[in-house]
Amino acid sequence: MSISGITRELKSRDFNEHRLIVTGYLRALKDMDCLNEFELSPSKIYTLKTDEKGAVFISKSKPEVKTADIYSLVGDKLSKMASSVTKIETAVYIFSVLFDRPCFESELNAAGIESNQLARYFGAAAEFHLVIKSKDFKKYYDELPQIPKNSPAYEIRADTPDPDFLMRAVNILSALLKDEIDVSSLVSKSANKSLLDF
Repeated sequence: MSISGITRELKSRDFNEHRLIVTGYLRALKDMDCLNEFELSPSKIYTLKTDEKGAVFISKSKPEVKTADIYSLVGDKLSKMASSVTKIETAVYIFSVLFDRPCFESELNAAGIESNQLARYFGAAAEFHLVIKSKDFKKYYDELPQIPKNSPAYEIRADTPDPDFLMRAVNILSALLKDEIDVSSLVSKSANKSLLDF
């Protein structure tokens, strides 16, 4: 059927949609590989896809969605930092704030921080900003199967964060947000405006 024919058929079944909306749905169904589209000038004709037996074919394939976990996203931003001490402290702070719990060594490993870097951090730093948590984290081990049992957990000391440290963490989190969301159309409420801006 043509777009006009499909629109009339829908109207006869009490689905009163504008022709442009129907066109959009038909294109989406074609893109999902559920319909065939033929050019029969001046119209486009749509037919349902069928298999060899004549049964209606519905594509099971889903479009490939690119996914990334939070650890690799943060790890990518941390990789641009020169100091391994800064990387470790910033990663622990970000994950602790995001998850509202201590950060586990396996999570730091997933962000690209190796266990030997953590060992060097605690061996070399005269005054380190991380605290190794020693309490039982059975609750987290049970709820988060990706965290190996007895994985050490870390937190930033409460009295540690200085403005530079916090700014590094905020810059990484805001960069992640900008990567995931288009903020180009947002305008500050406090920006000075002139009549020419309207």
